[in-house]
Amino acid sequence: MKTTGPRQPSLAAIVVAAGDSTRFGRNKLLTPVAGRPLICTTLQAVCQVPVRRLVLVCREQDRAKMAKCVAQAALPLRVRVLLASGGPTRTASVFRGLETLADNGASDQDWILIHDGARPLVCRALLKRILAARDMGDIVVPVIPVTDSLRRASAGGSHVLDRRGVVAVQTPQLCQLATLRSAYLNCADSTSLGDEAALIESIGGRVASVEGDAQNVKVTVPGDTRIVETAFTAGTRTVVGFGYDVHRFAAGRPLILGGIRIASDLGLEGTSDADAVLHAVMDAVLGCAGAGDIGGMFPSSDKQFLGINSAVLLEHVMADRRVRRLRIVSADITIVAEKPRLRNYQVPMQRRVARLLGLRSSDVDVKVTGNDTIGWIGRGEGIATLCVVTALRRG
Repeated sequence: MKTTGPRQPSLAAIVVAAGDSTRFGRNKLLTPVAGRPLICTTLQAVCQVPVRRLVLVCREQDRAKMAKCVAQAALPLRVRVLLASGGPTRTASVFRGLETLADNGASDQDWILIHDGARPLVCRALLKRILAARDMGDIVVPVIPVTDSLRRASAGGSHVLDRRGVVAVQTPQLCQLATLRSAYLNCADSTSLGDEAALIESIGGRVASVEGDAQNVKVTVPGDTRIVETAFTAGTRTVVGFGYDVHRFAAGRPLILGGIRIASDLGLEGTSDADAVLHAVMDAVLGCAGAGDIGGMFPSSDKQFLGINSAVLLEHVMADRRVRRLRIVSADITIVAEKPRLRNYQVPMQRRVARLLGLRSSDVDVKVTGNDTIGWIGRGEGIATLCVVTALRRG
């Protein structure tokens, strides 16, 4: 009988997003940066390495909004995202994230990246440096040298501090689940410690460091978002994708357009649910990424796509590694149909497409027009959709 060996350690992440953003003045993680909430960019950044489980620790009152942000973020399909409510301190919040991982299948041998939700610019190169150093200590932290002069302020003035050998510690920090759990169980007062490295060090653990990244800034005050916006757009160029889809009417099928069911006696003929709007959107997105078309990604000869919801197909498109290099900016959709009347469905379609693309409703436009009784569309035999998507692409 074939036996199964022990499971290989996998990689998980805890993203800490439970702070009050006091110095920012409002929840900084929900603040739009480059077209979407800042936390979306952070989640995508952490998943540049093969994270399997991700716990987003947030304030209880923000859970619904954070769940929407998770849906907006273009995360790989391999990632299972869990939400946890934060505690009164950072260390308490991380512990709740740790408990959530353990309760959802993570093992003691799994490696955990603990990252600040307010650091959206962590790059893949830094993540790989951290992972490569995992055997150098009980926890690995990225550090950068302090280049500014330092002074300690007091009621009587200030005095200079020697900055030689002083470094600033960043996140993410990497350790094994068992190591972090042991540190929590054996530390007399974890609430007074600033990060996981200090926690593990307090029980005699070894802290290893790797070169950090000066661009991996932590958003603290409103002006920091301009720095992030500039850094994010610096390595990008504007790209435009075009999509076109057409389907003839067919009896006995529901009519689905833009993810919305339309009142109609006829549906559209097709392998999937034949949503001409989402099909055009998908082709336009793939065009921005230089990634072909939906015919190549979801061939009609493959029976697994028979009758499938096109919103599910769009989720797969958005999770494609080439598409994840995009920051979609807008979508402009035109539906060409003599029937049925679609005027009352434009706003619901606009909102649905916006949610699927991770955009604001105002970044999506849905127009409806006829064909002046010209041709087969003019005769009411089917529907065509055209879509233009604008995006920023890295590389």
